[in-house]
Amino acid sequence: MKNHLTLAVIFALMLPTLANASMSIMKDLSGTVIAVDPWSYLDEDVMWTSTRSSNPAGGRIHGQLKIKYAIEDNNWSNSHFHNGNDSLTFVQGVMRNDDLPGWYLAFSEGRTTNYNGTWESQTYLSQNQWTQLIVGHEYFYKRLRYGWDVMGGSASVDDRWQARVKFFTDLRVTDKFSVFNYLYQQIDHRRSGGSQNDRDMRSFQIEPGAQYIINNTTGIWFRQQFASAILDRAQWGDIDDKSWTTSMGIWHNWGKLSTTFSGGYGHYKKNNARREDGEVFQNTRNRFLKVSANYPLTSRFTVSGEITGSLINQNGSWVTHGDAITTDYKLMLDYNF
Repeated sequence: MKNHLTLAVIFALMLPTLANASMSIMKDLSGTVIAVDPWSYLDEDVMWTSTRSSNPAGGRIHGQLKIKYAIEDNNWSNSHFHNGNDSLTFVQGVMRNDDLPGWYLAFSEGRTTNYNGTWESQTYLSQNQWTQLIVGHEYFYKRLRYGWDVMGGSASVDDRWQARVKFFTDLRVTDKFSVFNYLYQQIDHRRSGGSQNDRDMRSFQIEPGAQYIINNTTGIWFRQQFASAILDRAQWGDIDDKSWTTSMGIWHNWGKLSTTFSGGYGHYKKNNARREDGEVFQNTRNRFLKVSANYPLTSRFTVSGEITGSLINQNGSWVTHGDAITTDYKLMLDYNF
């Protein structure tokens, strides 16, 4: 039994060396797909373990470095008004050391700029610069992968320190079917809170899901996200945020090119948590479709892109009312070492 467990752990630790970098698709020595990393390749703010190197034999320390640029545009049909933001990730990476199996070190540095108008003709509103450092560990037991990581960081908006603890699991129930989940608790501490009305924010998020490998080139997935947050305020009542998003998608490999098509719907609400009248600051419902693709330019460089279109209906005392078409564009280049 001990020998079988040892072999299982060794095989699990070898899986990243057999992965296709563009989608973290894991294959056995015969080329059969045996697992697909369930977390998004372009949005790793909550799941850093989905970042793996396709060149782990290059040295004891290996991983990935990325740069990413994203644009969000909101076109409000009732008022013919545009607003949005663009986000530039200067560097994002994950490193692993062969002498410390299971451990990973991650980091991210970037900025998001909010504006009114279109991307081509914008009026500056505000900018948030962030820095994050993550240390984590993942474990393998037979068909189960699980782990944790902790994040420390800062955000320039409201001058905040950030801390987060996250746990995750990924269980292969059969050779083709798997279930997965992550949950985290985060606090954003306002350093200058002594003279400000808005104080600390505490947030929680969980996202269970399942996926099925149809064949060697195609698979489907389903996920359900829930999130909540409380912003402490010195006056006028705390602010309560709650949201949920349901989504499902299908991935397909066209040789080196990997694509994913997905869609879903969700609801976000921000309201006064203390006042008896329950003032609603924001109430947003959305439906969306998303297409993403990635292609390995070389054994070390991969380019990825994503386009999301959403239909939004919104009201509340702090936001633009009515319907909008929202488009999100993302472009990313990563380097494996």
